[in-house]
Amino acid sequence: MTSRTLAQAVGLVLTGMFTVAGAAYAADTPTTQSTPRAVAAGVQVAIDPVTHQLRAPTDAERAAYAKAFQERQNRITSFSAQPRTRADAAKTVRVVDFGNGMHGKAVKVPQEMMSSVVATRNADGTISIHHDGDQAAPKAPEATR
Repeated sequence: MTSRTLAQAVGLVLTGMFTVAGAAYAADTPTTQSTPRAVAAGVQVAIDPVTHQLRAPTDAERAAYAKAFQERQNRITSFSAQPRTRADAAKTVRVVDFGNGMHGKAVKVPQEMMSSVVATRNADGTISIHHDGDQAAPKAPEATR
């Protein structure tokens, strides 16, 4: 077997393992919430496409906002079911049968290994990228020499 063929075979096996592990994780994750509940109070506004001024949203826009908010809350709720530490994650190890005679191990990733990145457009039009929850670092002075 040539090294290229071997590399392709290993890549195919890894792809299959990650696909099955993802499917197994998705099967473990609850997809519906029994009773929707408001978690945070907020103000809903819309921007008029003609005048570019703030306005009250229509009923359809309010429904779309509420649906998007609920989807975000469900995503956050699904992350709260994750183990908090590596030690807790070690307890979630399970054997996965790939159906072709091969077996692998799957584990839920602990929260301490997860992060989320946020991009924010600044007033001057530039974009700042930072980890969610981190304070933006102060801007360094410009080097002139």
